[in-house]
Amino acid sequence: MSNVSGTIKSIQDIMRKDVGVDGDAQRISQLVWMFFLKIFDDREEELELLEDEYVSPLPEELRWRSWATDREGMTGDGLFDFVNQQLFPTLKELGVGNIGTTGANDDQRASVVRNVFADAYNYMKSGTLMRQVINKICEINFNSQEDRHTFGAIYEQILKDLQSAGNAGEFYTPRAVTAFIVNRVDPRLEETVLDPACGTGGFLASAIEHKRDQYVRTAVDEELLQQTIQGVEKKSLPHMLCVTNMILHSIDTPVNIRHDNTLTRPLRDYREKDRVHIIITNPPFGGVEEDGIEKNFPTALRTRETADLFMTLIIHLLKKKGRAAVVLPDGFFFGEGMKTRLKEKLLSECNLHTIVRLPNGVFNPYTGIKTNLLFFTKGQPTEAVWYYEHPYPHGVKNYNKTKPMRFEEFQAEIAWWGSEEDGFAARKETEQAWKVDIAEIKARNYNLDIKNPHVSEQVVHDPEKLLADYARQQEEISDLRAQLKGILSKALTNTTISVDHAKCAAPWQRVVEHFDILFTTEQSIDQLKQTILQLAVMGKLVPQNPEDEPASVLLEKIATEKARLVKEGKMKRQKTLSEITAEEKPFELPDGWILVRIGNLTNVGTGATPARTNPDYYFPEEINWVTSGETSNDFIVETKEKISSLAVSETNVSVYPVGTLIVAMYGQGKTRGQVAELLIEAGTNQACAAVQPVVSNVSHRRYLKLFFTKAYKEMRKQASGGAQPNLNVRKISMLVIPIPPLPEQHRIVTKVDELLTLCDTLKTRLQQARTTQVQLADALVAQAVA
Repeated sequence: MSNVSGTIKSIQDIMRKDVGVDGDAQRISQLVWMFFLKIFDDREEELELLEDEYVSPLPEELRWRSWATDREGMTGDGLFDFVNQQLFPTLKELGVGNIGTTGANDDQRASVVRNVFADAYNYMKSGTLMRQVINKICEINFNSQEDRHTFGAIYEQILKDLQSAGNAGEFYTPRAVTAFIVNRVDPRLEETVLDPACGTGGFLASAIEHKRDQYVRTAVDEELLQQTIQGVEKKSLPHMLCVTNMILHSIDTPVNIRHDNTLTRPLRDYREKDRVHIIITNPPFGGVEEDGIEKNFPTALRTRETADLFMTLIIHLLKKKGRAAVVLPDGFFFGEGMKTRLKEKLLSECNLHTIVRLPNGVFNPYTGIKTNLLFFTKGQPTEAVWYYEHPYPHGVKNYNKTKPMRFEEFQAEIAWWGSEEDGFAARKETEQAWKVDIAEIKARNYNLDIKNPHVSEQVVHDPEKLLADYARQQEEISDLRAQLKGILSKALTNTTISVDHAKCAAPWQRVVEHFDILFTTEQSIDQLKQTILQLAVMGKLVPQNPEDEPASVLLEKIATEKARLVKEGKMKRQKTLSEITAEEKPFELPDGWILVRIGNLTNVGTGATPARTNPDYYFPEEINWVTSGETSNDFIVETKEKISSLAVSETNVSVYPVGTLIVAMYGQGKTRGQVAELLIEAGTNQACAAVQPVVSNVSHRRYLKLFFTKAYKEMRKQASGGAQPNLNVRKISMLVIPIPPLPEQHRIVTKVDELLTLCDTLKTRLQQARTTQVQLADALVAQAVA
């Protein structure tokens, strides 16, 4: 059988006549379960020859050969009734209570079939049309090498059709990319390979082929290979395709291909036995996970952006010296907020040794988003990142369906690659390759969007390519605006948010009406971010949960905790209980919220600068020491200067624990009022205030930080003095903070992270579009006057 697309088209034409099949998604789902049963049966024919005592997990009457292969066999109502009343009900329960099996209840092959059919459906209503489809499928012999290769084309044809069903971009990676990634990661025979978002199994199929070519020599080797392939896919249709793909690759019992969502398991529940040697994946990007999934992750890394959650999971699941390669969009590189913390984690826990920057069009026609391949090894921090910019082949301006990327194009990278064992000492900078030290990346606040320094900015641009780029950027900008508008609108019109909706809904409706023209510049996005922070601390961003502990109870906890601290000599008696709340409300608070002075929730201290004339204070350099300029980053992970333990014992320098918020009380430019969180133990100089939460189970540390970020301008206004206005500990202690119930603080922080990340991505897209617009104007004018 050679005309693959013609065969698929004829099958789909038959299905279109059936009144029960509605749209591409149902046609594809129908086609896939039928192909699965045919492929399963063909593989069983092989196994019966290879294994003397092979027993099928299917009842004899339900095997494809028994009811499908006779071209004049069951048809019409008889076939329809058989499929719906006998085939599907039995396969959905196969192996449960020994239904249809001769082995144990947990028969592995039975469980594979059962899992495939768990969410499968027969959409066709006409048994006559179903017979016509089955007869077409029976023309293919998957034990024939030629026809097995032909299924690769069928497989890709199905994936192309999936695009029109609106799903393909989430789970298809070009074969050239999967082959290159597996070639570079080089999974050994005994190494476990995991794809936690495996889609239709492209990466796993490449890993199987690689292991067989390089390492499998005996039956024992083959058995070990089959035990080391793992995948998880949450959507039923790609999961069914993946299992089918594995059977075609002679993974006879692909029980390690699970139908599940990897992100639903709390990170803390994973143990060493769950960790793997290799992770290769193209996690879904641009998607948003359902509410609550983010709670499975550490607070500082919570988001609903799917790709970011997968990156956190990948780092966590790798064994020490485990290797990973991940496909990620450009947005991961320049995203801020939670993305900055995630990149910091990646670079501190792993050696991100190589980034291959792919050109536009690699994923056409599924998506035009620019993507990158990140290669890293867990166990030691990154010292430098090598970038390799993959060029188009000679004569190619873009990839498309008829001219996709080919594996041969990666030969230049493979020749340049070198060995990780010697620190890639053989690598050289070329027109495509350059090296960036970790110090530069940290100075860029972990922005990994670093352009090729060997490419001049004064290049002549192709107007047609720039027009296509600009159109794509405008589409992405429109999508991001729509996401932001949708999330904010939903939150601010939700009746479970306890605010005066007459005061909130009407003005916000005006903003929503004009959202697309209000937020079109980088400056307006900064304004939107401030609005989001303001809405968050006013209780207008997330729905309140009536089951939350009332904030009035928190007020009592504050008083009780404060009395204990005063009694133990850990806090001075500053205010009585009646004076804790502010006398005047700066805005209308939702029910259950309270207003509390910072000084009643925290200890606010300061530091000192040890005398520069005493060298013993600065040598040996033992203790981190923060200056006000270092508050410009969200987090402080290292300090420019360090001091000695002698300096701490003989001066007023205090060493504060991880989690302390450092506020700049004075400094040059816009430093004053900035806040950063310590991710290390550190002392501070006298220009910084250290804010330590001391009332347990009352305030979320990141909610406090969110408030300080929102109050940045307010704090600058409160600064006093002549040549260099400054804040002081007393003024910071007197700041009033709105406190919701603790669970709501968690929800607010998560929502703010999600929205600010979208804002940062939108801002970057606007900057890129502006640059493209200027280049386009230059290119068109140059063309006009040429």
